[in-house]
Amino acid sequence: MSILAIIGVIISSAAMLIVLSGFSGLKNYSLEFISSISPELKVSATKGKTFEFSSEIKSFLEKENIKYGLSYEDKALISVNENNRIVRVIGLDQGFPEKNIDSIMYQGRWFNMGENEIVVGWGAAYDLGISTMDFSNPALLYVPKAGKGQVYSEKDIMNSRRVISSGVFSLNEELNNSLVFCSLGLARELFGVDNQAVGAIDIYSVVESVEKITSFFGSDFEVENRVQQNSTIYKMLNTEQFAIYLIFSLIVIVALFNVFGALMMMGVEKKENLQTLLVLGGSRDQIGKIFFYQGLMIAVSGCFIGMLIGGGLILLQQKLSLFMITPSLAYPVVFELMNFLFVFFVVVVLGCIASAFVSYYVKKSIPQISQK
Repeated sequence: MSILAIIGVIISSAAMLIVLSGFSGLKNYSLEFISSISPELKVSATKGKTFEFSSEIKSFLEKENIKYGLSYEDKALISVNENNRIVRVIGLDQGFPEKNIDSIMYQGRWFNMGENEIVVGWGAAYDLGISTMDFSNPALLYVPKAGKGQVYSEKDIMNSRRVISSGVFSLNEELNNSLVFCSLGLARELFGVDNQAVGAIDIYSVVESVEKITSFFGSDFEVENRVQQNSTIYKMLNTEQFAIYLIFSLIVIVALFNVFGALMMMGVEKKENLQTLLVLGGSRDQIGKIFFYQGLMIAVSGCFIGMLIGGGLILLQQKLSLFMITPSLAYPVVFELMNFLFVFFVVVVLGCIASAFVSYYVKKSIPQISQK
């Protein structure tokens, strides 16, 4: 029974560590893609969709040696061969870092400034039938105009632009299906925005003093870091991580029932030995400690062996890519000290609780055993 109990702890500890490391890998992988399009800081107006990029703002950014870009984003309807979809169009200027472009491009090239070109996600490209550099079959972007007077034709209610896809990007499933990049100039024309107006200032360099930037822009502007820009995604990932912790803690509890059962069976099988210990002068507390330390030893040794096995499998996945998401993408796993500490803490604490219950039961049962 003790061997089966140790095996149960080993398997649950190894499984818990592997799954947590796998989730951490997927989380980091997702956040890497997010960081490819999310700046370190985003400055936007608290009221309205746009604000004027004044010479005063430009002078401040250049004086502080801050790398930045200008952007504007809004929703539009993209139509190709009667296939339609609502997408989020992000207009960017030349300040968007080239390394970010290289990290997200899947096919083709980035759009040229001053051209009616877009870069779409591979999901939207596949669903809508958008081909790269297909001049014979351009896509159409539609945006409703603000209501003004009577309507006599489609042009009175919609802004539209014919665009060519110069390339395809790949981020994650949601963004691949709903995001379109274009030049800031094209976005301004499409959405009817003034040439000096921007939706946001994207700061790409690491800033030592966020407070200095916040103080300069004042209360009329909002300065968001990367976590605040993607708060929904971060909350979702943290919630999923908490759920995984909870589920595998329950699995460890089930495994430690084996420890509890093994110790209880040992108490039943060793009744005569316990009686002998009492005759030789042993106390109930001393006998209870025997069972407590026995259970703790099973939990600790099983946990260490399980973490060694789990850590070895994680290392093999990192080096040999045993499991693949796609033919070219290995399942990401990472070593994180927090995962090891969490597994050890959960297994040892629950092992102590199970051992304490058995120890208490044995101590209470000893007088009945001694009378037989």
